[in-house]
Amino acid sequence: MTERDREVDVVVIGMGPGGEYAAGRLAEAGLVVAGVEARLVGGECPYWGCVPSKMMIRAADLLAEGNRINGMAGRGQADPDWAPVAGRIRDEATDSWDDKVAAGRFTGKGGILVRGHGRISAPGEVTVVPARPAGPGGPGGPQVLRARRGIVVAAGTAPSVPPIPGLAGTPFWTNHEAIETERVPGSMVVLGGGAIGAELGQVFARFGCQVTVVEGAAHLLPLEEPEAGAQPMAQGTS
Repeated sequence: MTERDREVDVVVIGMGPGGEYAAGRLAEAGLVVAGVEARLVGGECPYWGCVPSKMMIRAADLLAEGNRINGMAGRGQADPDWAPVAGRIRDEATDSWDDKVAAGRFTGKGGILVRGHGRISAPGEVTVVPARPAGPGGPGGPQVLRARRGIVVAAGTAPSVPPIPGLAGTPFWTNHEAIETERVPGSMVVLGGGAIGAELGQVFARFGCQVTVVEGAAHLLPLEEPEAGAQPMAQGTS
């Protein structure tokens, strides 16, 4: 083996929720475990999904409740302000999208964290290409990990970009940009009325954005129970 090769018991490709859990438990059991991750240890949920989106939804729900005071419990007015929401997401949920806590949790159990894109290059072998180009002050070239016991594939997912002509040259958002934004746009078009599109669309609408949801099915939330998406859709529009 070269100095860029390493032999371990198990290689885990992808350190999202499932991969991080598996890698951590294997390391706790005394195995030598290498976890491969090109982005952030912990995956989508703590940085661009479950945790920050629920902060957004909670804030939007408070606005909605505040605006229901009139006529029900007295007089009141809720004035939207995105700054505290963005600040909480940055400071309390994501550490400004820094995974040092999650990474330390894994390495503290004896795990080996390898930053980069991993692919199975031979039986029992994973080649990791650094996420950033090699160069002065940057990572070296590809590294080869050889697994004595096995390879766990937990590669996760990425936002799907529809093949719409002209979209590639447009500065569009995925859920990442929607979660990271420090301002509420004046208007937006949400492509897809599933769970993520519906919840993020509702959040931004309650903070004053003009939101249009485009969904190909007859109702919102097409993968859920029909009652959950009973809001009628305008034919041919949104």
